[in-house]
This record gives sequence, structure tokens and C-alpha cells, in this order.
Amino acid sequence: MKGEGSYKAAKGLIRVKIIVQEEKIRDVTISGDFFMYPEDSLWKLETALRGLPPNMEAVRAQLEDFYAKNGVLSPGLKPEDFAEAIYRALATLLS
Repeated sequence: MKGEGSYKAAKGLIRVKIIVQEEKIRDVTISGDFFMYPEDSLWKLETALRGLPPNMEAVRAQLEDFYAKNGVLSPGLKPEDFAEAIYRALATLLS
């Protein structure tokens, strides 16, 4: 199942395309008008989300852990903003 969602945060738009199969996130693509440092953080984040169950508790925990362990900076955006965009993409799978 494929879903798409977006979230307009205070300092940027986040778009998410997500594929869920067998109750796991199989693929996720995050894009938008934001910056993330170190520069390869976005690719690493997408990789870190693969394999998770498609629920907000798991996604939020992974995002917070990812930011903390990798020293990620996303000026004007917080992990919660990415979680909201992912939630909106997952919600399209239920409708």
C-alpha cells in the first residue's frame, strides 16, 4: 500500500511518500523545502525508518533517537514535524 502526505511546518514544507507491506514500512521518501545537517542525514533517516511498524509511537521514538544519536540539525524543524508528515502519509492508507 502506498501513501502520501505533507505537512507545512513553521519553517518548511515536508512531503512524504511511504510504502507499507506486511505491517512494516518498506520504503519512505522524504522531500520538501528544508535543510538537514549533516548533509547525508535525510538519506540515513529514510533508511532508519524502513522496517518499523507503521504506527506513530515507533516512528516518533525512531525520529528522536535518530536526531540524538546523529547530531542532526534541521533549522526551523523538529522531529515532531517530520513525525506529523509521516503520520499524514500513513493516514492516507486508512482512508
